[in-house]
Amino acid sequence: MCSYLKTLLVQLMRWTGLIRLFQFIHRHRIAILMIHGVMDDRDRAAWKPLRSQLAPDKLDAYLKLLGKRYRFVSLADAVQMLAGRQPIQPYCMVLTFDDGYRNNLTHALPILRRYHAPAVFFVPTGFVDKPRPFWFDRLDYALQQAAVDGREVSVGPFRMHLDASGRKALRDSYTRLRRTAKKLQMSDHEFVDEMEQLAAELEGESGRLLRDIQQDDDWSAIMTWEQIEACQDADVTFGSHTVDHMRLDLVEPDTAREQMTKSKQAIEAHTRRDCFCLCYPNGSYSNVTIRLAERCGYRCALTTDVGLNSVGDDLMTLKRVNLPTDGKAADLLVDICGLSTAMSQIKAYMFRCADVA
Repeated sequence: MCSYLKTLLVQLMRWTGLIRLFQFIHRHRIAILMIHGVMDDRDRAAWKPLRSQLAPDKLDAYLKLLGKRYRFVSLADAVQMLAGRQPIQPYCMVLTFDDGYRNNLTHALPILRRYHAPAVFFVPTGFVDKPRPFWFDRLDYALQQAAVDGREVSVGPFRMHLDASGRKALRDSYTRLRRTAKKLQMSDHEFVDEMEQLAAELEGESGRLLRDIQQDDDWSAIMTWEQIEACQDADVTFGSHTVDHMRLDLVEPDTAREQMTKSKQAIEAHTRRDCFCLCYPNGSYSNVTIRLAERCGYRCALTTDVGLNSVGDDLMTLKRVNLPTDGKAADLLVDICGLSTAMSQIKAYMFRCADVA
């Protein structure tokens, strides 16, 4: 019922022209979309992650709709406009892909080219140098291979029992484990070590490891330097996602500086282009991180903070809008035009008024 009402509300907004109105009001603000993996779950594969990725046909539908209402521009051009160095064009949109999955190039790039859409791919260079699964993919796979129903697991002080009575139940358990553990007061080193240890324990029981199949696995494989070097298209940009996908606000400043510097140098060495952009893994940043990124030579950095970007905004904390893996193309317009943000602000204001009363 909730999904039906939401669909009805979106349709009402379209019929009344409210979405078009907000698009016009925010026509000089730039939307930056955030995407991760792009993979078709109908493809023959050894497994299917609990942590979903965007289906290629869904990406195609999104771009088909957005292409009628927005102008796809490169991040470099968007930065020039936001910095006031060139006139801002109305209805601009930037596409960004996090984590450096190989399927960004094999599954997403052909669709991007069909719509003449520039894109930036943020790559964690250490995973390109030494291919291995991200901890979240490794644990995802391990949970599906071992007997975990009713099992108690712990990360730091957090403990929970896993429900693997069905795929949805296991997905919900994994989501809760992942999201709750990320909020713990731990350094990124400690956090990743604990998650990797949990994955290793489950792998030891099942005898099945994601890294054994990763090279042929379109869900988890990371793009190679050869693939990156072959993408010398003017509409393709490679940016830094650090070396080891570290949450930069949860490591020592020297470590953060090294992660940003070395990844920038590696990308520039292989692409022979300036690596001017950084994406904070998991959106983890602070004022210290920002200053370090500037000193490393980055001219812009992207967060996971939700919103649109205006001329004069801080280029080191650019906001983005997540491209949902399971939403409808029409629903996306509500987020991108700024209407959902306005509705959230109105709702928050009404709650504050109710509290005062």
